[in-house]
Amino acid sequence: MKRLVLRTLRVFQVYVSACVLLGCAHRAQPDKPAASALTPARASQPQAALPADAPELIEVRVLTVAYKDTQRVSERTREQAEQRARMLSSMAREGERLSQLVTEYSDRPGASSDRGVMRVRTAEPAPFDTAFVAAALALPVGGISDPLDQADGFVIVERMADPPAGPDRIAAKHILIGYADSPKSVGNVTRSEAEARSLAEQVLREVQAEGADWDALASKYTDEEPGKTTGGDLGKFGRGQMVPSFERAAFSLKVGQISEIVKSPFGFHIIRRYE
Repeated sequence: MKRLVLRTLRVFQVYVSACVLLGCAHRAQPDKPAASALTPARASQPQAALPADAPELIEVRVLTVAYKDTQRVSERTREQAEQRARMLSSMAREGERLSQLVTEYSDRPGASSDRGVMRVRTAEPAPFDTAFVAAALALPVGGISDPLDQADGFVIVERMADPPAGPDRIAAKHILIGYADSPKSVGNVTRSEAEARSLAEQVLREVQAEGADWDALASKYTDEEPGKTTGGDLGKFGRGQMVPSFERAAFSLKVGQISEIVKSPFGFHIIRRYE
């Protein structure tokens, strides 16, 4: 009983602090100046050594808190950003889902759609550095990191299960059906998300029909301008190059197989693996 009371008090303390910093009921509030600098200004950091048996690819969830002079535009000072990131990290460790915190607070464009999930090559982790990879590898699956200072700002990392084994590279074509409010809308698309979903379902039926001409249907329907003349050909690509939802679907296909509808920050995709 004593442990339960202490844990309840700890959760309450984190919640009260979060209300001050983030706004109660998750209503965004202006950042408050930090009482003092938490760490010195970001400097070039030594590259961390990775274990010899590090996997080639890892999957993580990342929440980004930007500040001035990073690659993400923000009016926060570095101290405000670190204080905010530490509070969000504490909330995640006390039971808040990082996926929900990402959708509400991450400063990375598209995070509300992909919930911060991304795959990172350990040998070439750009836009992150090897300190990011080392911190992620040190976490158990489901573990939450302390804030890490990176090029985009402070990031909080959740380690996820490593991607399944399979081919390192495949080749595929896709048909993209976009919609106006998608995080990474392409072209001058004006249709709604519901209209895009309905059209994608129609296109899927057509490409699955016996004798369907994929390239002709891609030319007719895709919203990706170059794809109209190439059949939506993406050529060969490796793991970690596409957004996670697209990659999972594409790498799960057998050669010649067509996917179901796949949603990404760009819209709805229908994918055909050909190599």
